[in-house]
Amino acid sequence: MVPVFELQEIVEEARARTGVPGVAAGLLAAGETSFAADGVLELGSAAPVRPETPFRIASISKPFTASLALTCLPPDERLRALLSHTAGLRCESDRPLPEGAEGLFSYSNAGYWAAGDACVQACGLPFDEAMRARILEPLGLAATGYAEPAAPARGHLQEGATGQRAWPHDAYPPGRRPSGGLWSTAGDLLRFAAHHLGGPGPLTDEARAAMRQPQSQALGAGYGLGWWSRNAGGRPALDHEGSVAGYQSLLLLVPEDGLALAVLTNSWRGSGLVRHVVERLGLGLPTEPGERATDVAGRYALDDAVATVEEAGDRLRVREAETDPVTGARIDRPAFTAEPLGGGVYAVAGGALLSHRLDFPRPGFARIGWVVLPRVEA
Repeated sequence: MVPVFELQEIVEEARARTGVPGVAAGLLAAGETSFAADGVLELGSAAPVRPETPFRIASISKPFTASLALTCLPPDERLRALLSHTAGLRCESDRPLPEGAEGLFSYSNAGYWAAGDACVQACGLPFDEAMRARILEPLGLAATGYAEPAAPARGHLQEGATGQRAWPHDAYPPGRRPSGGLWSTAGDLLRFAAHHLGGPGPLTDEARAAMRQPQSQALGAGYGLGWWSRNAGGRPALDHEGSVAGYQSLLLLVPEDGLALAVLTNSWRGSGLVRHVVERLGLGLPTEPGERATDVAGRYALDDAVATVEEAGDRLRVREAETDPVTGARIDRPAFTAEPLGGGVYAVAGGALLSHRLDFPRPGFARIGWVVLPRVEA
């Protein structure tokens, strides 16, 4: 168990390194919880982030949606495809992926909207009410929900090459809620994780096992129903990251250790902070060097996501850009270097998070930001 003072030290160091305005973190181990927080709710304000501060958790909402689905729907082939990003849908619409990408894992918010609609039909309740009745209330998650809470951490968007600014208001479209609409706290996320580690709650053992079972492979890991299945410090782990509207977060579980980690940030720079915490706790992905992919240089694009890949010896130089689906802000990420791990998978700066990886599942296709992008220019 990491003592509370050590977790606090790790969090403070990570925030100092990355310039993230605010962070809250929680760690569950050996049945005990530790919490830490640092920074402010919003740049220009003195109001501090506390362990109980609510953050928008973005796509960490997906294991919640998958949990709801398995309380009211049979996990048939269609539902499994929607919840595992293998239904062949684009990220932000129900249009099919480009020709040649059939059968590939490609991250799809639209798949979760369709699963959410199915939950509404099966439960006979609006989506938010079904989530409250079947998941949040049974687990005692009083600080988790879709309405903006009092005194939340405010998300910070990219401003120029290195700056950031607070997003002044929250307007998350209700139709997107199944893919990423929840607010939550570090404490509530650890309670949700404790249920998925075997504690009491609404899901059966069979449903939890079904969520963990990989339905596809991508980026050197598996994806089940709402959970990535991967290796964390040499042990099987489940996790999901979240990124939207100036928030970036992680929920990670190591079942054999009964361990869970939640890290919540209010900045587009948050993944760097999360990576630092994960590495300090020894929960990063393996990064052994491997053979490089060949003939992968070029420009890749689909809808509003664009990436340029250049070969630099055994490494790749990558630039990517996309539009935040909630705020409409354009995110132009700094160029980064990626090292080969083998099997067409590349790791970015140690690859501690799955969002720090990219791969090339088929000739002419890259998977960057978890989304399959066709090569449009060599």
